[in-house]
Amino acid sequence: MLQSSPWIMYCLGGLGLIWLGSVVLYWRHRQQLPGHTPLLIALCCWPLILLDEVTSAIGGSALQGYGLTDWVPVLVITLLYRTIKPSVIKKRGPSKWMLWVPVIVCIILQVPLTLSGIAEKESLLANGPIGHPLDYWPVYTISMVSGFCMLIIGLLITETVQNYHRHLSDQVVDPQEYRLKYIASAMGITVGLSVILILLVTAVTFGFLPIVLWQSGFHLILATALLGSLLVFIFPQRTAPCPLDYDRLDERQAEQTAMRMAIERAEQVMLETRAYKKIGLTIDEFAAQAKLDPTLLAIATHLLLKKDFRQFVYHYRLEYAKNVLLRSDANIAAVAKKLGLHSEKFMGEVLVKHLRNLE
Repeated sequence: MLQSSPWIMYCLGGLGLIWLGSVVLYWRHRQQLPGHTPLLIALCCWPLILLDEVTSAIGGSALQGYGLTDWVPVLVITLLYRTIKPSVIKKRGPSKWMLWVPVIVCIILQVPLTLSGIAEKESLLANGPIGHPLDYWPVYTISMVSGFCMLIIGLLITETVQNYHRHLSDQVVDPQEYRLKYIASAMGITVGLSVILILLVTAVTFGFLPIVLWQSGFHLILATALLGSLLVFIFPQRTAPCPLDYDRLDERQAEQTAMRMAIERAEQVMLETRAYKKIGLTIDEFAAQAKLDPTLLAIATHLLLKKDFRQFVYHYRLEYAKNVLLRSDANIAAVAKKLGLHSEKFMGEVLVKHLRNLE
């Protein structure tokens, strides 16, 4: 059969080995990935993306299983979204049952191809569905809808991570400790490949691109993109689930009295508890300590102090550093290390700038 071409078998073998390696990595890091059940399910479901390629290579009665799993990529990327969201957003909104609608739609669209006979499936594999959209609509429809669902959910994950990074300085003092690495890039690649696959299916549907093995390419590209994303998600990363209301924060509107009271309370608690000395301080824990609404505090620092939360806390850190250096024999390196700064040069530059602003 055409689907048993050597390059396809090599790709299946290589992807299988990488998947086994990802399973080992997950097992090693599982203790550092609490609450990541969706990630485990996604990892276990990933091989099903390649089931069509395996059954077509075996042939015979195994073809009964051909056309069962084109919805799996949508399930995997949905589970990745369910994995990342609690890591970056603290507030639980209304039930996101709508997120599962694309998976259900894809499963329903899979039924006509699944119920086809072995003879029809052999014909598809031998000649490839090219052109004749009305005759091969079950194949084109499920592929097109899967591609669009991958595109939309990939964009949703990318937007979620970008919003988290955009407001990181509003919620943590040391943002470099909480940045998510490579996830946005991995999702960007997935989104780009989804667009390419949508164009591919469109071209094949109307006979503009007569590639017999386009379905194999479709499955292998999706499997590769999602396996790369799974690998990125498996490596533990430190996050600070954001307690802020993004809509309110972007609007930056609040009562003047409430904002002034929030700033006064924050300044009082900051000095009394010396919270500025805590490495990894977040607005969530500080607001809880000060009994303040974190979103109101973030808006107040922006509008009244013209600072984000990070700059607000750094003001007290630099004041502390100035007093220590003036009243003791401590050097800049020791003070920088105490405040969680690993660069003496950076500490010196920031402190000089701070002192100039006080003049």
